[in-house]
Amino acid sequence: MSLVTNYLSPASFDISIAKMPNVEFFVQSVTIPDISSGPAETESALKALYNIPDRLVYADFDVSFIVDENMNNYLEILGWLEGMGSPENRGAQFNAKRAEVSTYYSDITVIVQNSHKNPNLRFIFKNAFPISLGSIELDVKQDTVNYLSCTTTFRYDTFVVERIES
Repeated sequence: MSLVTNYLSPASFDISIAKMPNVEFFVQSVTIPDISSGPAETESALKALYNIPDRLVYADFDVSFIVDENMNNYLEILGWLEGMGSPENRGAQFNAKRAEVSTYYSDITVIVQNSHKNPNLRFIFKNAFPISLGSIELDVKQDTVNYLSCTTTFRYDTFVVERIES
């Protein structure tokens, strides 16, 4: 493996979201999230003692996409959110939804390409689900047509990174 490589292009990636086929085609950007860890703290009589971190904290995963004219991709995410958190009938409907909770999760795969546009790295976000859907601003005062975009935020359990061998 060579230590000298080309720079990573921010525009060379693909995304795959099994539960959202109408969204993945229109994706403009994704943000590979922050990962942090705090030291494990142990109290003592004189001061706090710190040890190596005992867990990782994963930040939210953001995906921005252009909204299609029928708003299919926006409605796809809205339906996913409503299905998880807004049953119309709190009784039987809520219990039925809870019984099929596994249907609310989806793995999300981001493939980062190298400078030759070949797949290089695969990020797999495990058990992802949307937690927010951004606003859309309709405005008749605009002089030029700027196509509307929206951002959705996902939570997930963890992510793994795999090198793709060519």
